[in-house]
Amino acid sequence: MMRISSTLPIGWLVMLFPKIDADPADGFVTENELTEWHLQQAAKEVLHRSMREMEVHDKNHDGFVSFAEYEPPSWVKNDNNSFGYDMGWWKEEHFNASDANGDGLLNITEFNDFLHPSDSKSPKLLHWLCKEEVRERDTDRDGKVNFDEFFHGLFDLVRNYDEEDHNSSHPSHDSLESPARHLFSQLDKDGDRLLSEEELLPIIGKIHPSERYYAKQQADYIISQADSDKDGRLSLLEMIENPYVFYSAIFSEDEDDDDYEYHDEFR
Repeated sequence: MMRISSTLPIGWLVMLFPKIDADPADGFVTENELTEWHLQQAAKEVLHRSMREMEVHDKNHDGFVSFAEYEPPSWVKNDNNSFGYDMGWWKEEHFNASDANGDGLLNITEFNDFLHPSDSKSPKLLHWLCKEEVRERDTDRDGKVNFDEFFHGLFDLVRNYDEEDHNSSHPSHDSLESPARHLFSQLDKDGDRLLSEEELLPIIGKIHPSERYYAKQQADYIISQADSDKDGRLSLLEMIENPYVFYSAIFSEDEDDDDYEYHDEFR
């Protein structure tokens, strides 16, 4: 991919505008159109990085990665107490959950899911994520998550996902306990006052947000900064008048790489 100049010529925005203004093409860019465009760009960049990573691990160059070929990152191998290692993120169970067809090898799609499980739609991987959450939160080691384990570990993640102004407020412990118990009871389908792996499935996307979550945050940020007439959408003129808001929210340059990097500001 070609590096985009940090001067961000106006012509770039003029060419880009109709690509974003696609649903419908009405001369305005909406939050949804920006989100979809961000998502498309992020997916391309993530796949590009996964392909480069696959080249490193595909020792026999057959286009697949076996578990024997895969080596965890050095920080995992050197620190057995690290979150990723302890949670099994680099272990065979994770590998097998990513192996959609069960042939013992990961093709590029499966390997991409392996590296980015929160963006996968694979039932096997989503279940594995739920299992890892139980493994981490289950302090009494009974194989499930009780209310205290849920309240002190998972509820704040769900709340942070649902409430945009979460970080700007600091509600009391008591004020949060009631909505936490309500959500817990909704998830506890069998009424045993414990959450199983399966019962965590409805909220796993909030515990591990997908790329769409970040794409929407980026779209909201751009509109909040560049929407001069406050109509909730952007015209080409508004984008031209605020070029660096648009640019800085999308790209960051890597001086050691000829490729653009998808901006990581909202992670």
